[in-house]
Amino acid sequence: MRKFWGIFAVLLAVGTLISCSSSVNKAYSSKTGSAQTVVEQRVKINRKKWNKKVSDANVEYLPSDTNFNEVFPITWKDFKKANDFVVEGTVLNYEKMEGTLVVESKVMIHVDKVIHGNQVLENQNIVTVVPTGFALSKGTDDNTKKSDEILYQKTSFPLPKIGAKVITGLKSNAERYEENPSLKKAMVKYKLDGSDSYFIAWPDYNFWVQTNNGKYVINNLDIRNMKGSNPNYDKISGLFKLTKQLNSK
Repeated sequence: MRKFWGIFAVLLAVGTLISCSSSVNKAYSSKTGSAQTVVEQRVKINRKKWNKKVSDANVEYLPSDTNFNEVFPITWKDFKKANDFVVEGTVLNYEKMEGTLVVESKVMIHVDKVIHGNQVLENQNIVTVVPTGFALSKGTDDNTKKSDEILYQKTSFPLPKIGAKVITGLKSNAERYEENPSLKKAMVKYKLDGSDSYFIAWPDYNFWVQTNNGKYVINNLDIRNMKGSNPNYDKISGLFKLTKQLNSK
């Protein structure tokens, strides 16, 4: 009889653990599904508003920022080492940043998955800056002094669409702001001074977008479309290997 009750107790404990595990998994699945629904809803609303701005705007192309002599991570080991996080996310929205010295946009990204780094960012929204977007162009009419809003694009960083899936490295702004308090003060205007604010160190080289076939490609068109016969190909060929590795994560 003791043996029977011993076996019964073990089976009861196992059943309880399985039940608890199932409940946790269901709760996590529900939470994840709910978060994804919210993301989809926000994308739908923001995409409509942004597309209207873009369709109404004059578009001009700025010179590419691609510099093949620049040093940037081209291996998975170096990419991880150079960033606090490597994340896969969804572009939720853009905001104009007027008054900056260069053309930039504030972008909000929902972190769908943390590929490298502390998992605390998963299912969180973060904000960062990308090197292109809207700016005012002074008119040439001396009588009206009219300023036209221009959407500036670059082949080195074409703006991903709202709803696009992206992969990039992120660094905390805390150290930069500590070293340069005036930078933090300037970012207050754009609400980029909080703990949800991060920095993309090499947006022209370490930023990927997902294509229709589900595979990620380098966002920089100068690099993505480069042929092997190009004299600069050897300088960036490691990025194609890194891209394959990211697609397998």
